[in-house]
Amino acid sequence: MLFRVPTTSLLVNLGSSVEKLSIQCSRGFKNAPRNYCQKAEKTVNGIPYKNLTVGIPKETFLNEKRVAISPAAVANLIKKGFNVSVEKDAGIEAKFTNSDYETAGAKILSAQDAFKSDIVLKVRAPTDKELPLFKDNATLISFLYPKQNQDLVEKLATHNLNAFAMDMIPRISRAQVFDALSSMANIAGYKAVIEAANNFGRFFTGMSEYLID
Repeated sequence: MLFRVPTTSLLVNLGSSVEKLSIQCSRGFKNAPRNYCQKAEKTVNGIPYKNLTVGIPKETFLNEKRVAISPAAVANLIKKGFNVSVEKDAGIEAKFTNSDYETAGAKILSAQDAFKSDIVLKVRAPTDKELPLFKDNATLISFLYPKQNQDLVEKLATHNLNAFAMDMIPRISRAQVFDALSSMANIAGYKAVIEAANNFGRFFTGMSEYLID
């Protein structure tokens, strides 16, 4: 009897390259133990993290107080080897100071410098004024809603940008750590209840009194 193990693909992070290993093994049990393995290697060249810069510009949308990344997340990127550039006062409305980002290892630069990064992180989609600030073949990670913004998608293609729409990541268990929609929806729902209570003008029913002797 011969049992076959399906082909397994492994991605091994080697820093400057990723080596894809395909291993197919079969083991015989009826006769003398035999183990046949075929190994195919393919090296895909990549860019070392130390040669990549992640930029975080300040959000310019009206009343937008969020920032694409926190100082704690910046520290994680720095630990992995990335260079991080944050526009001056990008996190002020989110209660993150420039010194918070500098302590985490980021450089505080101008908006132009942040947009010239290899990878740009934003909350809102870039405006028409911001698109020319990107470097050629840069990567944008942001909320984009491409189905509702076909014009934006065409403009991103015109500027030769690689775009990842956070709102298009499947909401499944394996991608749960990337599910930005649910986290934002939870915050919006929580805030909506607080705002409604503030404008209601009366006490809510269902309040209880406890009498203590």
